[in-house]
Amino acid sequence: MTLLVLDEQLASKRLADGLRARGLEISTVGDLGLTGRPDPDVVRTIDGRLSEMWVLVTMDLTIVEEHPGFEWERYAIAWITVHEDMRGAAFEAEKTDVVHRHAHRIAEQARGDHYTYTTKRWIRSRPSLATQLRRKL
Repeated sequence: MTLLVLDEQLASKRLADGLRARGLEISTVGDLGLTGRPDPDVVRTIDGRLSEMWVLVTMDLTIVEEHPGFEWERYAIAWITVHEDMRGAAFEAEKTDVVHRHAHRIAEQARGDHYTYTTKRWIRSRPSLATQLRRKL
């Protein structure tokens, strides 16, 4: 079974427990003792520790741009995006909904797959930096 590794922004106990209750194998970056470390170190360490298939589930939409030259294509990554106007409890509820809605599809990702997930769809690519910049303008 594929292990879903929830990055720091998604590491709530409630979310992890809910996914486990649905029969998914879940860990968090914190469970693995990797909180606060640079993203390339996190994925290298996870990959070195685990022999099973795993997917990093993250909301960090700019990790590829922040670490150019790193071999991101070697790892399965699921990017979770929420509507840009969401704040507070609504933001938390939507990110939880996106993960739950697509959890089984995320668990089917293969090594090197990069998908972006929203409440209504999934896209077989990482998030567009241009789209993210437009949202912030």
